[in-house]
Amino acid sequence: MPKEKSYTISIPRIYKRKYEDMGMFFYIEGQLKIVPTCTVEQALHSYFCFIGVDDYNIESAIVTFSKMRSELIDMRYNEITKKAI
Repeated sequence: MPKEKSYTISIPRIYKRKYEDMGMFFYIEGQLKIVPTCTVEQALHSYFCFIGVDDYNIESAIVTFSKMRSELIDMRYNEITKKAI
């Protein structure tokens, strides 16, 4: 894995993702906020239908979404702890 540049260390990991992952993540988060009873898998099927993709790996998309959600939680936690200091 390449060494991270010193000027990119301060950028949270979630913002370093591909634009496809970012679009998927925020589409799914929006779906889950609007329809609380919707599952992540249902929201992903809706997303792939929306963008017109027929051959997708749902398990891989769920893992990507889960990792991005974790990165967002970590970013928010770090922001809160920095303000508290």
